[in-house]
Amino acid sequence: MVAAVPDSQTSHAGPHPAEPLTYPSGGRELPAHRYRPRGRGPFPAVVLNHGSGLEQDTKPGVAEVLTAAGYLVLVARRRGYAGAPGPSRLDEVTAPTGTPDHDAQVCARLLAESDDVLAALRCVRAMPEVDPARTAVMGSSYGGINSLLAAARDPAVRACVSFAAAAMSWGPVPGLRPFLLEYAAKIQCPVLLLQAENDFDLTPSAALLERLRSAGGTCERHLFPPFGADEREAHQIWVHAPHLWAPVVLPFLARHLGGASQ
Repeated sequence: MVAAVPDSQTSHAGPHPAEPLTYPSGGRELPAHRYRPRGRGPFPAVVLNHGSGLEQDTKPGVAEVLTAAGYLVLVARRRGYAGAPGPSRLDEVTAPTGTPDHDAQVCARLLAESDDVLAALRCVRAMPEVDPARTAVMGSSYGGINSLLAAARDPAVRACVSFAAAAMSWGPVPGLRPFLLEYAAKIQCPVLLLQAENDFDLTPSAALLERLRSAGGTCERHLFPPFGADEREAHQIWVHAPHLWAPVVLPFLARHLGGASQ
């Protein structure tokens, strides 16, 4: 069941209002924001997945690109982020970095967060204005990982767009590598991997591309020219540079998810 938040709490992104609501996951009511495109639908829908920062916004710039193309967007906050109920990532990943226990805790936490993404997908498919057969996931960094995990665990996902997945954790968390590659091999939908060339680490997108294709999957990898003043800005290209990725992402979604008129 989706619970709407009073209109007085509604925020705005240009002409596209963001409607606050909650969605159930693991006995919690987690916050989300819904952006509706113009028209009546039924619309294809994209669940947006934020990164690992404990403070998060509603991703209005990203959502606006997608709603303008006819997609309903749900920006789903996962447990423990930005006031959402449940333990935070830091509460559950407590072992020293570089230890096997730390890596195991990171992977367990990612799977738990993936449960929230799966719940967000169930929520969006139940919306009367959404075509439940045309849903996709998209995210960056930890949200890029969570998008891949959701696509692996939910065969009804039609497309997955993953920015900079594991670019900050591939080296420091070696146990994440086999974990993520194992799940990547299970993905049945087309996958688009994106990074700026000056992101922290390009190795994970290259390894994911190889694993997905070797498993018989459909995967594209797109590297953008160096962006921003440093690796951190490059890592956040999905927020900082929609003008760069929209010409790549929108045709990909149109091919595999279809537009509002389908």
